[in-house]
Amino acid sequence: MNGQMVLLVFITILAGTSMAMISFSFDPYKTTDGIKMLFFLSLFAFMWGAGTIAFFILNIANSDRWNDSFRRGLLLSVLFVILIFFKRHDVLSWYLGSIFGGLFTVFEIWMYKRISKRNNVLSE
Repeated sequence: MNGQMVLLVFITILAGTSMAMISFSFDPYKTTDGIKMLFFLSLFAFMWGAGTIAFFILNIANSDRWNDSFRRGLLLSVLFVILIFFKRHDVLSWYLGSIFGGLFTVFEIWMYKRISKRNNVLSE
């Protein structure tokens, strides 16, 4: 697990550096779609890594810290990228963001219960 965390921190720093270089080097109104896609992929990777690290720190009492943190970081980054995408296309409103946040929360609770039930059956 120590090697996984070092690799995750390295990828997160690399994605954050890539995102910062793109945002400082290019004008967002004059760039091509490839540069915008590269920026959003770097943003996604950075938020996934930062979310995973944050949830790993917060999940001290959990026995399956790494898997839960990785999944929650992924869901958080997908939610934020979807909300940014909707905002970019002027479709986002407060109720749409609340609905997506609620759906992701319900999905996470369902996944957590399903995985913990499976782990309890396997441990018995």
